[in-house]
Amino acid sequence: MKTSIEHLPVELWISIFSYLEAHDLLQAFTNLNHYFNQLIASDYLLFHVRLGKTNHNPLEYAIHTYWSNSILNRIVSLQPIHQHKTSHIPEFLRWHCTKLNQLKFLKMKLRGREIPTICNILPQLHSLHHISIECVPNQMLLKTILCVDTIRICQLNFLPAVTSIIYESSQMSNIENLYIKYRDDSNNSILNFLLNHMPKLKKLEINSPESYFDSRDSPFAKPLFILLELRTIKIHWSLMYCDPKFFESLHQLMPNLQCFYLNIIYNYLTEDFFNNLVCHWWPTIEKIQQVDIFIKCRRPQITIDNNMQMNVDKFQSTLVAMNDKYNGIVKVIWMEKVFVGYRIIEISICKS
Repeated sequence: MKTSIEHLPVELWISIFSYLEAHDLLQAFTNLNHYFNQLIASDYLLFHVRLGKTNHNPLEYAIHTYWSNSILNRIVSLQPIHQHKTSHIPEFLRWHCTKLNQLKFLKMKLRGREIPTICNILPQLHSLHHISIECVPNQMLLKTILCVDTIRICQLNFLPAVTSIIYESSQMSNIENLYIKYRDDSNNSILNFLLNHMPKLKKLEINSPESYFDSRDSPFAKPLFILLELRTIKIHWSLMYCDPKFFESLHQLMPNLQCFYLNIIYNYLTEDFFNNLVCHWWPTIEKIQQVDIFIKCRRPQITIDNNMQMNVDKFQSTLVAMNDKYNGIVKVIWMEKVFVGYRIIEISICKS
């Protein structure tokens, strides 16, 4: 009995095509035969599009003849071919945004001159659920992101801002998951602006390992907002100072927090740091259901005298004793090493 691939169930072909990028799919199967033309025309087939840079005129690239309305209104994902590189996505959106009725995921890297255009386009994408942007931020872009009420997941990769960010805005966002990475945010103006307008936030991830700052100026040190819905927070920071009220303020602002992940690089080891960790941070750690903390701190070996060494040993004993105190619910690991004249201490605290 002879069979052909056309005998496979339509549902299987739709599933197979969902793994292919739109250009590859259309080039491989368009006009292959009547059966595949019908499949490509099916409303059940949705397209994932990747755009890059070409040597052609970007307008010609954006309005290429195969971008028919029947294809445009079935695009659900749009992103660049190469991560962290600019593409023709802004031009594509400018020409076709009103036809992208099912676009749910959008990822792009923007130049400063493209931001006003994107700010006009985003409110027209009525199905947009997940947005990912890399750029130099400004007030206009942040306010526009907050105004798009369909966005639930927001990923922001920001270079240092060149204009000031003002906190005041009446717009409240429906964003539930926020991932933000930034190189520099003086006075945490960007983070404060976003968190102050995201009352429905459930998951927050902050990544700023390249910027050292004083935790007394962190967005959690001042009660500008209360995130009642927040359940999970992940922070990757570099600190110059350890504020004893950091954890206390954190839990006041996020009273229903269940999972807390913290990765800190502490630039200069002090005895106050360990005192804050044991005496001030620990009571709040006890209140959170799941905790995963990694702290790496250092100090020149020649500056550690006998008194300081005795205090460090005392804090080490206190922390390691938590393993027995909590009967395995809390696991503390303390590791030390000397590298190029520096004493490096790594502390891991896990609670589940």
